[in-house]
Amino acid sequence: MTDFLNEVQRDAVTEIINIAIGQAASALSQLVDDEVRLSVPLVHFLTPGQAAARLDEETGGGESVAVRQTFHGRFNGDIMLIFPERRSLHLVRQMLGDDLPVDQLTELEQEALMEVGNIILNACLGSLANQLGMGVESSLPCYIRGRGGRILDNGERSGTDESEMVMFLHVDFAVRAKDVHGYLAFVMDITSAHHFVDAVHAYVMAQIGE
Repeated sequence: MTDFLNEVQRDAVTEIINIAIGQAASALSQLVDDEVRLSVPLVHFLTPGQAAARLDEETGGGESVAVRQTFHGRFNGDIMLIFPERRSLHLVRQMLGDDLPVDQLTELEQEALMEVGNIILNACLGSLANQLGMGVESSLPCYIRGRGGRILDNGERSGTDESEMVMFLHVDFAVRAKDVHGYLAFVMDITSAHHFVDAVHAYVMAQIGE
């Protein structure tokens, strides 16, 4: 799916996502009362199978944790904030100032991660909606734990690799002088993905004044 967007559209998506991530970082900084820097160095368009394999590869086959929201609008799908499990512990413990062992995610840490995810995902969706000029409604977030295939499957879609697309982003978090790596993923059916491309094309045309 590397040719799903042309070069100009791909650059526009990177710009749009970076603006959205910047707004998410600002919102998260207010929550933790400390500077949070988020960057999105890479954006990939993959099939669900490719995205699951990449997530498993980058986590060494271990489990990940994710916060997921379903969104509806001109295009529909799921947006997920994903961390390798141990890295999610590092992020949450830095936020909570907690020195307890990192063997497992406690209920308090799950709630903290849900709050982080809710802020980042809503900020991203809100920014995307504003920039692309469309309304988006989202569900309440939910917490998921597992390997790549489980993380990316919401249990409701019956789609295949040919009928769905994943916009997969590697996100670098810098919190209190320590870097934590995570991922942002948008899972859409092909119809919604084409609507997304149409919205990006309209955005590009508006930027160049055509």
